[in-house]
Amino acid sequence: RSMRALCILAAVSLATQASAYERFVSPNSKFEAYTTARWLDGTGMKLFLRRAGARDAGALLKENNRWIDAKWSPDSRFLAVIDHLDGHILHIYVFGVASADSAPTLLYHTPNLRTYDVKWEVTGWDIARREIVLRKDVKHEGPGRITHEKVVARIGTKPLRF
Repeated sequence: RSMRALCILAAVSLATQASAYERFVSPNSKFEAYTTARWLDGTGMKLFLRRAGARDAGALLKENNRWIDAKWSPDSRFLAVIDHLDGHILHIYVFGVASADSAPTLLYHTPNLRTYDVKWEVTGWDIARREIVLRKDVKHEGPGRITHEKVVARIGTKPLRF
């Protein structure tokens, strides 16, 4: 009986992993990032990266208890992962995607991680200069006080840690 329950739980877990919420295919069509539920009840998200058309799960890039989005650079060398931690905190992580045989590498993340009432948005890329263009919104105390700032950030070449 317990073996039967374990098999059912495993099947549900695999079905949850297999059904993607959203797919983000690279502009060169060689890679895809996709999201799935983090928890069996359908909450939270995981973002994976794999070769396009592959059947394996791929590399887990990020997971959280809310939602995750992604945007590819025009040349498919970088994947920006937009991590919505909650309604007040949002961060961006940029991974280098070199080839199908190498693991993605974290090369940039927005500064001051976990800062409350700071949200970031990817607005563009300057691939020739190895830069990502971001919009930073900061909510200040008081009604309606939000500042907006354009940030041009250099994408590094050395791997970073989470």
